[in-house]
Amino acid sequence: MTQQTFKSAKRRYHRVFWPLMGVYSVIVLAGSYTLNQMDPEPEWLQASLAVACAVPVIGTLLVMLRYALETDEYSRMIQLKGFAWAGVITVSIIFLIGFLQLFHVIENFEIFWFGPFFFIAFGISTLIMNGGRQC
Repeated sequence: MTQQTFKSAKRRYHRVFWPLMGVYSVIVLAGSYTLNQMDPEPEWLQASLAVACAVPVIGTLLVMLRYALETDEYSRMIQLKGFAWAGVITVSIIFLIGFLQLFHVIENFEIFWFGPFFFIAFGISTLIMNGGRQC
């Protein structure tokens, strides 16, 4: 990928990020509403909605990576280190919770929460590495 100015990379990021979040929000809200209206909930519809919700999130990860690759070396380093630290923190928590379940300390943990936790860990680690400034 070619390196662009920080401003144009950020503009491209926002041009794709916000529509993806809009699509994600509509799918989650409309899907939840639709499923609540049905009794019983068709399994094919549940599976379709699960996949449909995951697609914009995966797109967001790809857009974040593209943004990191299109910026200058310093911003790229901060973004990619943020990805790395978020991955390390998230996988560490996954192992910890897995062992707590294995040894019957906790019963069950919803795996869904690891996704939002990754994004939170990414945001915090990126802010810390960038001295509290937005990258």
